[in-house]
Amino acid sequence: MTGVDGGPADRGMRRLGMQTDVGMIRPVDEDSILAMDLSLASDSKSRSMRLLVVADGMGGRAKGEDASRIAVDSLSCRVVSGSFGSSSLAGLLEHGIQDANRRILDHTVSHPESEGMGTTVVCAIVAGNDVYVANVGDSRAYAVHRGGIRRITKDHSVVQELVDAGKITEEEARTHPQKNIITRAVGHAGYIDVDTFRLTLDSDESLLLCCDGVMAHLTDDDIHAAVTESEDPQKACQRIIDTANERGGKDNISLIILSEGQDADDPAGQKDAKTVLTTGGKAQRLPS
Repeated sequence: MTGVDGGPADRGMRRLGMQTDVGMIRPVDEDSILAMDLSLASDSKSRSMRLLVVADGMGGRAKGEDASRIAVDSLSCRVVSGSFGSSSLAGLLEHGIQDANRRILDHTVSHPESEGMGTTVVCAIVAGNDVYVANVGDSRAYAVHRGGIRRITKDHSVVQELVDAGKITEEEARTHPQKNIITRAVGHAGYIDVDTFRLTLDSDESLLLCCDGVMAHLTDDDIHAAVTESEDPQKACQRIIDTANERGGKDNISLIILSEGQDADDPAGQKDAKTVLTTGGKAQRLPS
């Protein structure tokens, strides 16, 4: 079967792991994560894809958990409704984030007690080995293989700007006093710039989406070891969350891993054909 974009309609070939955890300090889990498999057919054309979303809500009493839920809902609605249209897959992600931005702003108008709520978002559409990624804020996407780990996204944060300017190193950024200050968030401005990327995921690579609660406690080497040494992606998720909590668990911890290969007990990939919502090669930058 050939998808609309000309790539193989590879459904469920990669195994899925996903988990969110409140951590050791925060009273509420403000994150929401989503994994959705879509198989569509119209006018004798077929398309199979998978939507992945990690939204890291912020706002405390302003209900960041509502903001993150709005984000995953907006993205899922946009991708489902737009999949038969002419929009590019990266465009669907960008429009979904803009939809979430408007909905969060509208929500704060009708619920003044929610003023200040917002969310970061990192999301991906996977169609065969083609991956389209979009992000706002400091949640990240990585590609992980046996030989190493590569970050796909760039943080929208004060410390990332300092790193880009050569004023501090990546290692210094990890402990910088301004490391939690982001420069873009969904729900904080009338219009937001969304970064989009396209890459080809090699057969021996895994895709990881995660919030900053992971990076706060694990280095890239830690993440690489957890993904490549675990028997399956769900165990890798648990290992990463356990490590973050052992090291303080200062924030909510959320991640999705789409692993290399497929489950030997599930050659058709049917166990991964589902929608799950949990609440509480070289990356190519696409033109804006």
